Amino acid sequence: HIPSDDEFTQLTDFLGGVSVAGAAMKSSSGWTDNGNGTNSSGLNVLPIGYRSSNGSYSYINDYGYLWSSSAGAAAGAVYRELSYIDSVVSSIGNTREHGVSVRCIKD
Repeated sequence: HIPSDDEFTQLTDFLGGVSVAGAAMKSSSGWTDNGNGTNSSGLNVLPIGYRSSNGSYSYINDYGYLWSSSAGAAAGAVYRELSYIDSVVSSIGNTREHGVSVRCIKD
């Protein structure tokens, strides 16, 4: 299943909290300005950016995004954002018109 935002919170807590979990979640190569992670979690989040509602792609090599199954404000959904800048994992609500990555949890 697609993890809920609460399940992502459990993961980031297990990895030391949102301020450091990104390093363990990010792939060990491909991120801008040597913003690579260690991938010690095995999640291997790649910096593939996102696809906007008009079909264009943005932030390739800079950001990795993962949808959750949780609803956000205004008929949106919640996703997690990882950045080349640091090891923070942010929780953000956005429109469902954007295309971002999905990682599933085995039941």
